[in-house]
Amino acid sequence: MKARIALLSAALGLCCPVFANTAHTSALTSQFYYDGLIVTPDGSGYFGQQWLENATDVTLFPKNGNTATWTLTLTNWRGQPIVGEPVEISAAPLTLTAPQWREPDDMAARFSHSVRTKVLARIEQGLFRLTAPFNVSSPVTDARGQVTVAIHNFHSCGNDSVPGSDRFVARVGSQQQTLEVKCAVNGLVPIPDTPNQGLTTAGLVGRHLHPNLLAALQNLGRAWHAQPDKPAGMPDHLTITGATMRWGGINPPHFTHKFGGTVDIRPLGTQSGPISVGDAAYDRQATQSLVDALVQLGATQIIFADNLRGVTQVKANHKNHLHVSFLSEPLEPWHHDDADTDSEGLHWHNYDGIYDTRYFIPTVKLLEPAALRFDLAD
Repeated sequence: MKARIALLSAALGLCCPVFANTAHTSALTSQFYYDGLIVTPDGSGYFGQQWLENATDVTLFPKNGNTATWTLTLTNWRGQPIVGEPVEISAAPLTLTAPQWREPDDMAARFSHSVRTKVLARIEQGLFRLTAPFNVSSPVTDARGQVTVAIHNFHSCGNDSVPGSDRFVARVGSQQQTLEVKCAVNGLVPIPDTPNQGLTTAGLVGRHLHPNLLAALQNLGRAWHAQPDKPAGMPDHLTITGATMRWGGINPPHFTHKFGGTVDIRPLGTQSGPISVGDAAYDRQATQSLVDALVQLGATQIIFADNLRGVTQVKANHKNHLHVSFLSEPLEPWHHDDADTDSEGLHWHNYDGIYDTRYFIPTVKLLEPAALRFDLAD
């Protein structure tokens, strides 16, 4: 009789520890959904959708309006939803953790005194984001056993070997899911210093550009290097003095130079090194020929202190560089107010709801050096 009872108990699972544990085992799974600007490794991009099951890391483009959803589902051993279970969601910087990137006061201090109050106000409003903000649909699982986390993009992408990222953790009892949310403009490439081929840099912090723009500027440099009859003392190379951080994003003290489609170029003169409008060595005609070539390549905005043909905006604080962009509207993607300008007089901007890659990916004509001509005659 005892043997029969033991067999019956085993059959029912009354004395089977494996079955008993399995009956109380839950599973926490996740789905990541992103509907926004997706940039491929080569720098091209499109607006589209991504669904990723149990993703461990994702990348959000630093465009306001880019919001992803991280849906967490809790089920029992039968695959049935577990309802009303508390879910704890936390997030903290994982990479790019220095205060100058993550703390409001430290970030604002990297901008000029005139705009620090505005920077702090935009951070407080959640428009200028140093971490990835998030909202949780419910503190407990719903009838489907789910909690949905809305994760918004942020702007601290950085200049390190890896992009800025936040680590999200979801905990339900003993179950846990983690997600690394990165901030990055993919596909940017470093600017090499090749003065013997007509292009070099000076004083760069962020020294990356979109590959199409870099290729076009390298051809422009080669054309300039090969240009005969330059005035005495004029260098055989063009000099880039401003570009983009390694992963794009905020680039203090600029509100621009965010996506790799904007560059600062030194004007031309009859000496090497820094040149400003008004210097005795400043060569207006040579600089005009440079502006003509930039327009030929497709520049959409050129800001400079000299009212040359092709300059779209004359600003007195742009004496020592031409600010050149190849973006459709080369402003910053968090907020636009006519009173909000950086030290160069450039505005914030709100790109929410804009679905045109030309705002974020430069459109450049890749012309061979032989197609570029410089008129140096007075």
